[in-house]
Amino acid sequence: MAISSDRHFVLEPLPPIIYRLEVSQQPIRARMCGFGDKDRRPIDPPPVVRLLVSTADGTPVPESSVDHSMMIVHAGLWSENCTEERSLVINPSSIPTQSTGPSSTVMSLNAPSCTRNLMGHCTSSAYVLNNHLGQQGIYFIFQDLSVRTEGTFTLKFSFCDVKGLLVRSLSGYTNSRGSVAAEVYSAPFKVYSAKKFPGMTESTALSKAFAKQGIKIPIRKETRYRKTNNEESRDLINEEVPESSSSTLPATTISDSKVSETTIESTGNDEKRSHHDLSDDDTDSVKDTEEGKGKSAEKRRRTNK
Repeated sequence: MAISSDRHFVLEPLPPIIYRLEVSQQPIRARMCGFGDKDRRPIDPPPVVRLLVSTADGTPVPESSVDHSMMIVHAGLWSENCTEERSLVINPSSIPTQSTGPSSTVMSLNAPSCTRNLMGHCTSSAYVLNNHLGQQGIYFIFQDLSVRTEGTFTLKFSFCDVKGLLVRSLSGYTNSRGSVAAEVYSAPFKVYSAKKFPGMTESTALSKAFAKQGIKIPIRKETRYRKTNNEESRDLINEEVPESSSSTLPATTISDSKVSETTIESTGNDEKRSHHDLSDDDTDSVKDTEEGKGKSAEKRRRTNK
């Protein structure tokens, strides 16, 4: 009796799942990094995108039951009105220039080359994190994005589930349209030149919450340092106030007595100095007035007698 060793695997049809993207943290500003790779400033604050999963009837799917191991989101640079892509820009160093010298009529015939306008890691993997309110969600974080040129732009985020695509391809679905399952645009943000850049904003509560959970997000702690300095200064003031209040009375009496003694000594010294500071003419006039007063007094005595 022959036994067939052929095995057939039947894949059950996947339930329809709807993906939706939501920008949890909008970009506000950035400093242009130019066409060098040394001084590159990231977009501030770092954009954060959240993935919302639901069934066809709108029932939310809990994050714990979603396999996010192969979920990614790609970020692209677009115009302010979300109609034109701005991911590429012409490199100024590749623009043909007319040489100065004897051969001034010779110009380069090479076409200018384009380079990426959006620098950094443009793709983010999924993270299951708790936000600053304690709510769990699937987040995609872009903390390393920079823009070469100044202007006003938006970011386009495109979601793709690679594992879902593999399963669908095995099931016989070959439609490439389903590679991008969801898209969302950010709010417009402005990229400044180095001279016009107003500075980085304060780290948000969401960024601080993600940093505490191990995500590498740059957190600025200037405000914390200022608070600690103020607290230390307040502590020092509070410690010094009772000491000064307990010794106010004796300190004032001692200071008053010292002031009175110094004033007496100063008046005596002033009188002595006033006599020494007189010139010869002034001393003669003083003597004449004193002698005149003496003679007038003698005349009065004689008349009274």
